[in-house]
Amino acid sequence: MKRHVLIIACLAAIPGALLLRPSGDLAPHQVAGPVTALSGSASAQDFRPLPFHAMAKRVGQRYRGRLIGADITHPTPRERELGAALIYEFRIITPQQNLLKIRMDARDGRFLEIAGRGQTKALRKGGAMKNTDKYRDAN
Repeated sequence: MKRHVLIIACLAAIPGALLLRPSGDLAPHQVAGPVTALSGSASAQDFRPLPFHAMAKRVGQRYRGRLIGADITHPTPRERELGAALIYEFRIITPQQNLLKIRMDARDGRFLEIAGRGQTKALRKGGAMKNTDKYRDAN
């Protein structure tokens, strides 16, 4: 029962978190409350982030290592240009003791950024996306 209440409270906090600045303060003209619009034409009622645990599982399927941290955060300007409204950020320690920071779009599960040393060694066989990353050829 307590677990369900915690999950509901976390999900209810997501729209309010979208109004916060990176410093955690509200902008002077903003009041915490329901979000009426997100990037693009999607409304707050249409916004359905993928389950956090499912995204963590995808990270584990792609990279070897131990998950040491996870967070929900704001997109960077570049990520916002790609259509991301909410970011899941994961931190893993690879078997070679390197730290990887992985940022994913909460809406569709795209890997937006992987930062850190030892990415290639930590990548599982078959973990790389084969010609399915529509943004790879855009650069």
